This record gives sequence, C-alpha cells and structure tokens, in this order.
Amino acid sequence: MGTIEDKKEIQTLLDIVVNQIPSYTNMVNSEHWDVHLDDCIFGMVYHSFVAKATNYLNDKLTDNKKEINAESTFQMMNLISEVFNDRLADIKQEIISALNS
Repeated sequence: MGTIEDKKEIQTLLDIVVNQIPSYTNMVNSEHWDVHLDDCIFGMVYHSFVAKATNYLNDKLTDNKKEINAESTFQMMNLISEVFNDRLADIKQEIISALNS
C-alpha cells in the first residue's frame, strides 16, 4: 500500500469529491442551516473523501488477500491525510469560490 498507483487513485477520488463542492454548497444553502457554511462544506468534503479513499484501499487490501491490521490502517490513513493535506489550499479556495458564486 502507498504505491504511486494508490496515490494517483486517491488523488482522483479527491478530484471527484472536490467537484462536488457546488452540490454541497447548494444543499447547505437550501437548508438554511445555522452553521459556518465554509466549515460545514469543508467537513462534507473531508468526510466524503476519507470514506471513498478508505473503501478503495480496504478493497485493494482484500483483493490482494492482505491483512487489514493496525499497521495497514495506519499506512492507509497516512496516505489519505497526505493527499488531502497536499490539496488543502485548493480545497479551501474551491469552497470560497462556490460560496461566492
């Protein structure tokens, strides 16, 4: 786990989630929730990305008949965090742009 192929796949999953920001913005705006919209949308992006990335990596471990244990889970979360953190500024900018449009 943690191969270049895995990282590229996780980055693609993040791209898919980031492309959903306008949908998240519309949903949050239509509900008139009493929340900080940018924080709420950021949380939705983070949650969706972690769920999709974790599913992908768990499925890959299962397909390769590798054990899911504390070490593999730690490696998985490290990779997911690394990919997310690398795009943090971009994600925040996408949220701001969606809220201002």
